[in-house]
Amino acid sequence: MPSSKTRIAIIGGGVAGLVVARHTTVKLDSYSVTLFEQTDQVGGTWIYTDETDVDKHGLPIHSSMYKNLRTNLPREIMQIPDFPMKEDDGSSFVHHSIIREYLWDYAKHFNLYPHIKLNTLVKHVEPETLRNGQTIWMITYQDLETKVETTRTFDAVVVCNGHYTVGHIPRIPGIESFPGESIHSHQYRVPEMFARKKVCILGASWSGIDIAMEISQYAEKIYLSHNLAESVGSQMSGVVEERPGIQSIQGNIFIFRDGSTAEVDNFIYCTGYKFTYPFMSTKVEMRTDDNHVEPIYKHLIHMDYPNLFVMGLPGIVIPFPMFHLQAQYILGILEGQIKLPSTKQMYEEYEMEKKALLDRGIPLRHIVKLKERQWAYYDEIAAAAKIPSFRPVIKKIYDHSNEMRENDFTTYKNYQYRIIDDENFVACYCKPC
Repeated sequence: MPSSKTRIAIIGGGVAGLVVARHTTVKLDSYSVTLFEQTDQVGGTWIYTDETDVDKHGLPIHSSMYKNLRTNLPREIMQIPDFPMKEDDGSSFVHHSIIREYLWDYAKHFNLYPHIKLNTLVKHVEPETLRNGQTIWMITYQDLETKVETTRTFDAVVVCNGHYTVGHIPRIPGIESFPGESIHSHQYRVPEMFARKKVCILGASWSGIDIAMEISQYAEKIYLSHNLAESVGSQMSGVVEERPGIQSIQGNIFIFRDGSTAEVDNFIYCTGYKFTYPFMSTKVEMRTDDNHVEPIYKHLIHMDYPNLFVMGLPGIVIPFPMFHLQAQYILGILEGQIKLPSTKQMYEEYEMEKKALLDRGIPLRHIVKLKERQWAYYDEIAAAAKIPSFRPVIKKIYDHSNEMRENDFTTYKNYQYRIIDDENFVACYCKPC
């Protein structure tokens, strides 16, 4: 007899995948859940490795974690709402190993491991439309230890494969003539290797600034190249010099857009990442031009296949609690409590929203960066799923930590936050260790 349970496939065992698994596995009378994870442990990008090229199975290294990385959000707002992090006396911006342990504890606490296939690579995801109009999904996966391939059928797919694995490398005229070493921030691990070197870092977002600060303790000189309107280097050591974007490269001479030049030994691209879905059937349209994934409704639902969900698209958000809301929103759709508009209506609504944002001067590649739009998004999906949204204190801490970062990004991670109640918090400055 066919099972009456809804068969759910979750692709990826990082935070998003674990949170979806946690909410589906508490309803095992309704759902049959399988989470596929290509590495040998859950945690996604939070699993640090010294390796930078390929893993033991010859697959590209998934994680972009570097050895000294600390979170750029305080743990008090980063934690998953139904699984608080253990408090300690230090800064609220914790080392990545604390997050890894937290995610392992989460998976164990909610008994997720019986539903997880580790060392399992999803190779192909194919939709099949039945005579009754329903779409099912054929998923072909390989056990990386035995090399055995299997194909199974699912009723819904939640894609949680992350997007901090495939670096975006912009084309720079003359780069092929550069004799030094060039890496993407995905491959950066430790600052010591840049001792006494002249380094150019392209990009001054989170990772560009973080890596420049680390390397500045070792390098002879750092050229922080970016096209931001405002200066970001004034708070850094004198080793760091800001330059505009790179116009071209001639050997080890970098020519910047203002005509200035610099001699460079090492080059680091801090230029962001690409969204990639290499396992997806060509029947499923997944456009990823300009770092923008379409056709996706509410940053989550494939408009042509409303039983295909894509997690982790929004940036400049508070991801862990957002996944907590999104997972329950997905279940609301699968259980029929949330009625989606027709495909035509979803497209129309999406295009209207996109046009409004483009008209406001937001480039296509920045539409996923929700920033101030994140709060309305959380409230909207929480209301639809009939669950609590973020408490007001979360936004207050988020705004405070952002303000401290804008004041001085060399010291903002020294704050410790404590939530008092839904509205109030205290912050105190800790001396760095």
